[in-house]
Amino acid sequence: MIDQTTLARVNLNAVLRAVEELPAYDEKTREIAEGKRETVQFIVGGMGKARLTVGGGKIEFLSGGGPSSIILWFPKPESLNAMFAGTGGPIPLKGFTKIGWLKGPFTQLTERLSYYLKPTEKLLADRAYRKANSALSLHVAAYAIAEVGNYDPDGKLNAARMADGGIFVAARGGPELTVIAKGKILSTVKGSDPSVRARMVFSDLEAAGALLRGELSAYAAIGAGKISLGGYTPLIDHMNKVLGLVPRYLS
Repeated sequence: MIDQTTLARVNLNAVLRAVEELPAYDEKTREIAEGKRETVQFIVGGMGKARLTVGGGKIEFLSGGGPSSIILWFPKPESLNAMFAGTGGPIPLKGFTKIGWLKGPFTQLTERLSYYLKPTEKLLADRAYRKANSALSLHVAAYAIAEVGNYDPDGKLNAARMADGGIFVAARGGPELTVIAKGKILSTVKGSDPSVRARMVFSDLEAAGALLRGELSAYAAIGAGKISLGGYTPLIDHMNKVLGLVPRYLS
């Protein structure tokens, strides 16, 4: 069963966060990032806040509240989920004169992200697209693990079994992230963290993408040498059980 609060946290803190990675793969996104700087703050009732800064040559996702030129309010997690599903919208609290930017560049960003995260067989035939989809999917999955492990009922059971420590998750030539377990709570950071006790490294981006898209099983990937595991492997085992729950929130 899908928990609406968990879904909202995945949408905000994992899916939307991936927008900051888009400029590396998409020319249209790079053009938008070169525009005037705007900061959109998302406030979700009963859940929290996050900001997305676009312009000045970069895109950055920021956890929590702070200075912003546009504020969008969602009364409850379900309201945010409706926006991501295309069946609802936010209530603007600030930035009424910037509606054009929201309907223009901001909407274009979300559409480009959706384009890369929702592959079709035809799109995947293009090598550049496969690379972008693989990299973005790995980012989304790594951050979604923390949200699902902290809020989904089944995810919390598995997170509670994890000893303290970090799991380095990376693809050679691609993203490097660390999923950290501390006090039965999960978090995800970019790069390698000092807490790392275990490693799960894909041979390349293609292997990571194939596994996340369901084209390759974990057992087949390990047998073919496409995934290298090391360190304190019980951490990896429990993390993978949480990862197995992530697709229910990314369908």
